[in-house]
Amino acid sequence: MGDIWTQLARYRQVKTLPDGSRLLLRPLTKEDKQGLIELFARASKEDLEYFRDDAADPNVVAGWVDNLNLQKVYPLLAIVDDKIVGDATLHFRERYHRHLAWVRIFLDRQYRRRGIGTLMLRALIDIARMVGLQQLYIEVVTTQTDVIKAVQDLGFKHEVTLRDYFITSSGETLDMMVLVLRLVERGGEF
Repeated sequence: MGDIWTQLARYRQVKTLPDGSRLLLRPLTKEDKQGLIELFARASKEDLEYFRDDAADPNVVAGWVDNLNLQKVYPLLAIVDDKIVGDATLHFRERYHRHLAWVRIFLDRQYRRRGIGTLMLRALIDIARMVGLQQLYIEVVTTQTDVIKAVQDLGFKHEVTLRDYFITSSGETLDMMVLVLRLVERGGEF
């Protein structure tokens, strides 16, 4: 299995965006620390609310880079003009959850609605298949209808809605939708 991780460490995808700029998708490396800190420093307070960790804190983001282990979390960067504009991650699980991963995605506000997020998610789906995963999960607050539609267009299905699962800094509770992409169909035998 070691060679698959070597391949994934070298993963590259280059696309030309409709405006003519070049997009590079590749995994995070130790050299990306400052660029990743800058990506989250540009983010709005509202965007940062959706993170489990405090991505506004440069030390938290630096810790992600310092503790980089592609077999635990696989972070795929979107880079345009040598600037990190997006970060999508596969969070692998262990033991009885080793067949699945959770997906998270963040895209710089000025690079949204250009298909970059879709390209990143498609790449993560391909990578998940390469490492033999069976399911991908993503959590989306139900008010983010564009994100829900985008992941459903990639084949994710609504699994469950957790009511009042998310609370904003102002104290408003929101429902969280969990969507799943089954990469292999369930067998009917027992």
